[in-house]
Amino acid sequence: MSLIIAVPKEQAEQEERVALDPATVKRLNERHGVSVQIQSGCGRGAGFYDLDYSNVQVFDSFEQTLAGADIIVKVNPPTVEEVRMMPKGAMLVTQIPAFQNEAAVKELLQRGITTIAMNLLPRITRAQPMDVLSSQATVAGYKAALIAAELSPRMFPMLSTAAGTIRPSRVIVIGAGVAGLQAIATAKRLGAQVEAYDIRTAAREQIESLGARMIDTGVIAEGTGGYARGLNREERQQQHDVLAERLSHAHAVICAAAIPGRQAPLIVTKDMVERMLPDTILVDMAAETGGNCELTRPGETYMHGHTIIVGASHLPSSGAVHASELHSRNVYNMLKLLVVDKKLYLDWDDEVVSNCILTHQGGLYHEPTAVMLDLDVVAKDTGESSAPTQTGISSAKDESAGWIEEDTDVADRAVQEVAVDSTAQSVNDEPNEEVPISDDSSTSAKPSSSGESIDTKAAMAEIATAETPLPHDDLQVINGIGPGLDSRLQEYGVRRYQDLADMEHDAAIKLGTLLELEEPTAVLQWVQDAKGMVQ
Repeated sequence: MSLIIAVPKEQAEQEERVALDPATVKRLNERHGVSVQIQSGCGRGAGFYDLDYSNVQVFDSFEQTLAGADIIVKVNPPTVEEVRMMPKGAMLVTQIPAFQNEAAVKELLQRGITTIAMNLLPRITRAQPMDVLSSQATVAGYKAALIAAELSPRMFPMLSTAAGTIRPSRVIVIGAGVAGLQAIATAKRLGAQVEAYDIRTAAREQIESLGARMIDTGVIAEGTGGYARGLNREERQQQHDVLAERLSHAHAVICAAAIPGRQAPLIVTKDMVERMLPDTILVDMAAETGGNCELTRPGETYMHGHTIIVGASHLPSSGAVHASELHSRNVYNMLKLLVVDKKLYLDWDDEVVSNCILTHQGGLYHEPTAVMLDLDVVAKDTGESSAPTQTGISSAKDESAGWIEEDTDVADRAVQEVAVDSTAQSVNDEPNEEVPISDDSSTSAKPSSSGESIDTKAAMAEIATAETPLPHDDLQVINGIGPGLDSRLQEYGVRRYQDLADMEHDAAIKLGTLLELEEPTAVLQWVQDAKGMVQ
């Protein structure tokens, strides 16, 4: 008997997306031999009728759709009531930020559900085709910019008319993750004059590559080793003062700063809002996780003084067609790792799969969630069995987009988000299984070809021997090295073209790992370019 995948209708208010579109269901059926059962009307909000789904069973109710299913696929986290309808021991594939869904996680444990939490994907190259957060953030950023343009009493572009010239609107985007970058790109396409701010100095390259200007607050919140650090009182005040001054000149502000798995950081305070120009539009994309603005009301648009504040919610759902197609591709690429020879298989040695396992057979595998719920976490281990007993894996910690909670001393590693265009793939292309995918590269030390792990301290010491007092060359002329990487290369003693040209193969790979490049082998090309420059 073939595996059964259930696609219920999303029950959340204003949710129009569907977890799997008809094209993906067809591929699952034809290529992987699985059976699919859907709830009637599940895809209607995204423009898909029941008849568009071929070779599926259609049920009227949520409970009937889930009956007998081996895998349940959802867009939104399940409610406690929905979990109780799931067959015991089934697999759930969805996004489920635990800090907002404590009761549902406990119920998943009670029912022995294996939960594949797509929001826990590791930030590595091979995981990008499954990156639901990025694909949905792309849609959200696009829609946020359009909302700002629609509500603004001003036009975004500069226009020259017989009656005179209309100056472009000034837009500020706070947060340069995937959503923020898409908002920047969309606002620029509409003709606005765009500035952006991110606490990570490394985000400058991405911001400027889209034609926007980076707001420099003078606060550097990056510590050694690529980690972000907490801001002290003076630094927070300095950041506040600079942003308040810049926001007072903006016509539209789009807030897109987020910390995956945690409450959104507070960036825009009440006094900042009250200094804004009349009829300024503030669109808070982080409204559903607390908001970046002190005055945000989730799901509500209202006027505070002379400023219109939009507590944007369900933004990806407002672009339900493409959001659903992108989500379907993400899920399909994950299911390819979970369905092997028409059977469910958990590869505990696969970094992508193991990091996404939140619950399994009544055990909790994500340490931050275990701490939050005051429960034991299953100790990390790997094995060849598809059904580990008391030992399993614990997911890597949630990685942030670089934003820091005000009261923390050390924040999560600042992660450079994938480029906007790499996520917004054409929905008419074939899925990613036919595209060669690069080798993994994580932010931690990776094994070498000989099986020995890289000693980070030893690697730093080895690279540091290249440092000389000679003048610093302009390394940014080498393709792939921007201002952020140039600065970090200097920290590791790479200051001249000759330093790169003299670097051996293993040292170059170690340097790529220390720089936390998605492809550490990129340094090898830098070495070749540098050799050509010094010859």
